[in-house]
Amino acid sequence: MLQGEGLSLQIIKKALFILAIVFLVLFFTFHYLEMGYEKLVCIDLFLIFWGLNKVVLWYLGEKFGITATVAVPADAHKGLRLIGLFFVSFITIYGAQDLLQLIAT
Repeated sequence: MLQGEGLSLQIIKKALFILAIVFLVLFFTFHYLEMGYEKLVCIDLFLIFWGLNKVVLWYLGEKFGITATVAVPADAHKGLRLIGLFFVSFITIYGAQDLLQLIAT
C-alpha cells in the first residue's frame, strides 16, 4: 500500500465513522419526533456507513469491533478476520437493500 493511499484511507475511515455517528443521532432525533420514514432512512444509512467503516478498517489491517464486546484484533488469524468481514458485509448489504426497498415504495 502506498503512503498516499494509506493517508487517504485514514481520512475516509474518519469520514465514514463521523457519518455513521451523525445518522445514528439523527435516527434517535427522528424517533423522538415520531418521524417514521426519516428514522428508517437514517438507521439504514447508519448501517451502511458503519459497515463501510469496518471494511476500511479490515483493509488497513486494523482492529475492528463488531459489537461492544466482540472485536477482531489486527493480529488475528486471516480466517477469523475474513469471517468478521463477511458479517460486516452482510449488515452493510442488508442496510443498502432495505434503504433501496424503502425508497422504492
